Amino acid sequence: MQNVSLIFFLLLGLTAKSQGYYYPPNQGSAWDTLSPQSLNWCSENIDSLYLFLEANQTKAFVLLKDGKIVLERYFDGFAADDSWY
Repeated sequence: MQNVSLIFFLLLGLTAKSQGYYYPPNQGSAWDTLSPQSLNWCSENIDSLYLFLEANQTKAFVLLKDGKIVLERYFDGFAADDSWY
């Protein structure tokens, strides 16, 4: 009986924690965003990050926080709907 109670409370904890996450809708391309400033991130360093990514031939970069887009950038002429091997 003790194992059943433990499993119940573990599952309850996982369920409660997952309720804070955002999941985009199945239809359309709208996706909620957050600004780096609202998260108290070092926004003055974002341009340096993008320069680093571009110098290392990155094609796309997306950073999520709790399921919401914080940073999204495409390089070398690529776009969100482009395919890459």
